[in-house]
Amino acid sequence: MSDYYETLGISRDASPEEIKKAYRKKALKYHPDKNSGDDKAAGRFKEISEAYEALSDSNKRELYDRYGKEGLSGAGMGGHADFGSMEDALRTFMGAFGDFGGGSIFDSLFGSAEAGRGGAYAQQGASKKVDVAVTFEEAAKGVEKEMAIYNHVLCGECNGSGAASPQAIKTCSRCGGSGQETQHRGFFSMSATCSQCGGRGKTITDVCKSCRGNGKVKEKRHVKITIPSGVDTGMRLKMRGYGDVGEGGGPSGDLYVFIHVKEHKLFERQGDDVILSMPLSFAEVALGCKKDVPTILGAEYRLTIPEGTQPGKVLRIRNEGFPNVHGQGKGDMLVKVLVETPVNLNDKQKNILNDFEKLREPHNTPKKKGFVETVKGFFQR
Repeated sequence: MSDYYETLGISRDASPEEIKKAYRKKALKYHPDKNSGDDKAAGRFKEISEAYEALSDSNKRELYDRYGKEGLSGAGMGGHADFGSMEDALRTFMGAFGDFGGGSIFDSLFGSAEAGRGGAYAQQGASKKVDVAVTFEEAAKGVEKEMAIYNHVLCGECNGSGAASPQAIKTCSRCGGSGQETQHRGFFSMSATCSQCGGRGKTITDVCKSCRGNGKVKEKRHVKITIPSGVDTGMRLKMRGYGDVGEGGGPSGDLYVFIHVKEHKLFERQGDDVILSMPLSFAEVALGCKKDVPTILGAEYRLTIPEGTQPGKVLRIRNEGFPNVHGQGKGDMLVKVLVETPVNLNDKQKNILNDFEKLREPHNTPKKKGFVETVKGFFQR
């Protein structure tokens, strides 16, 4: 997967002017007009246009720096700039060389299809991002969270028109309702988005007092977010249509929910497995015992600690870990044995341990026996 900075040949701390300068240089080199019939050059042109599309926008650049191309799906790019045609790439190319008559040079040369019909250019509304923290247990079971978000919605007073009344909406006098105006620059005759109405073909003489002519107002909305079982920190949920309302009849943006799972006092997570570090006494591991072990879903499991279990031994309890978020079974619980050395012994306890040490045979501690023999051999060299 190509890196946008490498594609443009710039450093990650490049300034906006350096980004534009690098893009212009490469775009001119691989422009289709200079490389007619060269598919490789056309592909390269699309790649550098995609990189510029992301890095020239401060919000998209921040998302890319933090999350890579995957993070740009929240910026309306679906994880990457979708240049489905050379025309899409040319739009970015032209946009990098300035504005003309209130619209981009691309609109000046090719015109806006939506504006040509006298209507606003349809655009998807802005997407939103929220962070949701869940407990270890909630991540294991799944949970429903309710959050308050603020979205731009259609003004209820004017139904999104921005006008105080239907009579306040007039046909644009500059473009005659077409949404475009023609300008002559030397031997060029260019159609540009109308600078007076912004391509809508209409102007407003008396704006709506509720939205001040924007057609949108900010509204607090309570959203229920269903978080599936098995989620982990860094995972992202997409709620389609829960972002800002679209422009010109375009669809609403989406809501991206980034998950953070809080740490647990007892458990750690490793993929879908759960790790529990359990301290046991010297006598318990030497003689063997049974222990009631807590699980992440609240139940207890009767675990047998075999006689002679060594420190660091991991005992596996099948299917007591996290459910896989994609529905592919469950992880296990891994119980790691920790042997705690006794402290603050009284005289009686010390005497018992001394008596035990006198009775201990080399075969009772084979690792120690092997270590002593190795050390002896080392000094006899």
